[in-house]
Amino acid sequence: AETIIWNSPEGLKKLEQSQFKNDFYQLVNFYQPQENPLFCGIATATIILNAFEHGNISSQKEGEINRPESNEVINYPLYTQKSFFNNKTQKIKKRAIIEYREQNEVNGKKFYDPGVNLNDYSKLLEKGHGLKTEVTHATKFDQKSINKFRKTIKKVTADDKKFIIVNFDGQIIGQTTRGHISPLVAYDEESDSVLILDVALHKNKWYWVSL
Repeated sequence: AETIIWNSPEGLKKLEQSQFKNDFYQLVNFYQPQENPLFCGIATATIILNAFEHGNISSQKEGEINRPESNEVINYPLYTQKSFFNNKTQKIKKRAIIEYREQNEVNGKKFYDPGVNLNDYSKLLEKGHGLKTEVTHATKFDQKSINKFRKTIKKVTADDKKFIIVNFDGQIIGQTTRGHISPLVAYDEESDSVLILDVALHKNKWYWVSL
């Protein structure tokens, strides 16, 4: 599938004519690229948490600065990808395992298990940060499933209380990312394409791609 850079003339035309782009305006102010090659899910979650809670976020230690001359703390009331991790997320999947620094262990068997799968990701958001999630696996590629997906996208991208996170193989759409997570933020009806705020900025700019 061909991708179209979001701020190319064609990409901007799609954004301008789109009737389903509220999520773009809600999330673009909080966009941040993933801090390392394994943090696509963490970066996406951080963007959404900041959008939901901006103005009500307590100072995050990972972003604070201490003034050595006065011992005063300069606060940082915004989630960072490092402050995404807390005691609750550690019980679901340890940061060291996600970062490829430690092996996972299931039924006595140890193995490397970097990043997050969709089910673990849902638990990290729900149990780790109190967000309500609905996981949908794309099990069929038929017209009925595509129509349902299109209907969901239209509804959510025009809503101001819900967001869509997509988990996909980037190589299918000509990107170099493999299993990847990013926010889907707009839908253009005329071209039947969606806008992805790709968090892998070290590889890709944001783009439109066929639904």
